[in-house]
Amino acid sequence: MAEHELPMLASGQCPACGATDTLTAFNGSLPLASGSLTVDISNLRGEQCAFCEEVFLDSESQSRFLAAADDLVLHARKQAGAELRRVRKKLRLTQHQAALLAGGGPNGFSRYEKGHAQPVAAVFNLFQLLDRHPELLPEILEHSVPVR
Repeated sequence: MAEHELPMLASGQCPACGATDTLTAFNGSLPLASGSLTVDISNLRGEQCAFCEEVFLDSESQSRFLAAADDLVLHARKQAGAELRRVRKKLRLTQHQAALLAGGGPNGFSRYEKGHAQPVAAVFNLFQLLDRHPELLPEILEHSVPVR
């Protein structure tokens, strides 16, 4: 075998664990999760390794699974954005003021609220904390770094 040549899998060999003669037909569903959202994608077909249980979907099932994953991520972003907007409005903050708390630039918070970007856990956790303890807001604003 040449130095940069990849080894070929034997027929029936699992691409994940390398076990041989362990691939069987798979017809079923697989779970998808993003944030607090979970959904099962059903009617998937492909092969599954009896040893490591990894599933290898056929091209049609793979396309449906990936499209569902994209939809779920977008839905989770929009849900997180709506929650951030709700808390921001409850605290009577402008998006610019919220950006002071969250960091990431003056347009970052708008992108979070519109679902165009996924807020990092620290931003989401901060706003969840402020939702429960709004009395901490003045102290946090006092120590915020200005957005450039």
